[in-house]
Amino acid sequence: MTERILSIKTTSQEAMLRGLQREKTNRAVLLYSAGADSTATGVILREEGKEIHPLFIDYGQTAREAEECLVSKGSLLLGFEKPKILRTDILTQLSTSELLGGNAINDTNAWVPGRNSLFLLYAGIYAHQIDADGVAIGFMLDDTGVFGDSDYIHHKTLELLLTQTLSRPMEMFLPIKSETKESVFRILFERGIVDLTVSCWNATVANNQVVTCHNCANCVEREKNLSGIIFDAKTDGNIPTRTYCINP
Repeated sequence: MTERILSIKTTSQEAMLRGLQREKTNRAVLLYSAGADSTATGVILREEGKEIHPLFIDYGQTAREAEECLVSKGSLLLGFEKPKILRTDILTQLSTSELLGGNAINDTNAWVPGRNSLFLLYAGIYAHQIDADGVAIGFMLDDTGVFGDSDYIHHKTLELLLTQTLSRPMEMFLPIKSETKESVFRILFERGIVDLTVSCWNATVANNQVVTCHNCANCVEREKNLSGIIFDAKTDGNIPTRTYCINP
């Protein structure tokens, strides 16, 4: 009986060994929507000395025009690299979420199943292409328990999955993981950059201005938090020198 000899492929293992020895570039791919969380995440990482490569994904969301407008403006003013724009209709084909061209009001009808998992995979591919050390997503304490793919364990699991998929270490940067939504807005307010963000799920652009609905859960949360922050700042006489507004 002839003994069967197997040819063992080691390409992945060799790539992982090279990855473990690679010199860090200090680059990070940021999933950037111009929302409060992704903006604060990018700003903090930038202040830590990282080179921020924004990835904006147009996936058919209602607010895509408003978000893209502020992503372009914010990337320039915040010292990020030129944003990479990715357009895909895969989620509009698979999901009936109101966030996708409808009128989202609450977490239930705004949920897009698997969105963050998919986007982090896209970000990982882009990070691999530009030799970044990892990817960043705007995750903070108040996100826990809202959606299954907006959770600390989920994001750290994706870190391992990306590392395995790309055959080299791929770090998940979560610099605001210990912050609340109120403290995230304080980070933005104290730096005078609230006006570079949009929170509204239904935001549009009219006359070169971002127009928000003031009705969705995100708008209500934003206005509540910023009203208190602005009141405290006026009381203390500590208004930032740069412009700000509750809803740009």
